[in-house]
Amino acid sequence: MRAVVFREPGVVKLETVADPPAGPGEVVIEVAAAGVCGTDHHLVAGELGVPAGTIPGHETAGCVVEISPDVDGVAVGDRVVCYGQVVCGRCEACRSGHDNRCTRPQGFGMARPGGFAEYLAAPASCLLPLPDGVEPEIGAIATDAIATPFHALDSVGAVRPGERVVVVGTGGLGLHAVALARLMGAGRVVAADPSPQARSLALAAGADDVLDPAAVADPGRELRALAGGAHAAFEFVGRADTVELALQSLTAGGRLVVVGVGHDRPRLPPIIRFVGMELAVRGSFGSTRTDIAAALALVAAGRLDVSRSVSRRVDLDEAPDVFNRPACPARTVITPHPPQNGTR
Repeated sequence: MRAVVFREPGVVKLETVADPPAGPGEVVIEVAAAGVCGTDHHLVAGELGVPAGTIPGHETAGCVVEISPDVDGVAVGDRVVCYGQVVCGRCEACRSGHDNRCTRPQGFGMARPGGFAEYLAAPASCLLPLPDGVEPEIGAIATDAIATPFHALDSVGAVRPGERVVVVGTGGLGLHAVALARLMGAGRVVAADPSPQARSLALAAGADDVLDPAAVADPGRELRALAGGAHAAFEFVGRADTVELALQSLTAGGRLVVVGVGHDRPRLPPIIRFVGMELAVRGSFGSTRTDIAAALALVAAGRLDVSRSVSRRVDLDEAPDVFNRPACPARTVITPHPPQNGTR
């Protein structure tokens, strides 16, 4: 099969590699669509320490073409999406339904070959059905770009109707956070991002107002004023300055949910202010399979507008060049195969 392979920092190549077999408990998916996440850009830049020879890609949708004899409940021809990591199923987190917190995960595109290829082998336990009427491109990005902010806003941030919400960073995840906040009944939604394109997309997704943090002297004060003091703020960048910006937007009793991943060390407000305002800070990592199913259901029911979710579709021949361009606010999706009917 053909696959996009990471060779060294800044270099990915389209290569011919062996077709993956369906191991015990596994199926093989013919990949119809694979989303390009910001994590993939960090991987290709050499920032994640993955070895040469890795096939990136953790947002995958396609059609089942091969099934291990010990697998039940899956049929050749099934349209599916794939959870972004293989979890152990035995640790306390997995047993309590928090599979995103598994202590022994194997991520696709990192510890296991990913979806930037014609075929992907995956445990049957990673599969979720792709609803009728949902395109593979949308199904693929629903596994992360939609399900991750859904988990942050619903399970962790518990956004309630009428609340004022701030979203800092409106790339692929933050853009959907804006739309989801509006869908959950937020009374006011304000987004902050230095990119004019990202701010424009945030407004189209339902933001009441947007802020360019670089355009004002005191972005924290300005963001808080625009929001009227946020009840809940969500950070999707993973830098100290953006976490601090989101924290400054909160009203008394407000909560900050940090979704962006990085190595910075943000500062808390002075203890007396932090305690006196009863502020809360929580992390939110990825999503569960339950979150992905809920996200797909919203899309299938037409409740979540995904018309601006994919900015570009490329085939495998074009895929390596994606990493020579800046990441887009909306997702780029690689389409190795057009949708098929389960033949290999």
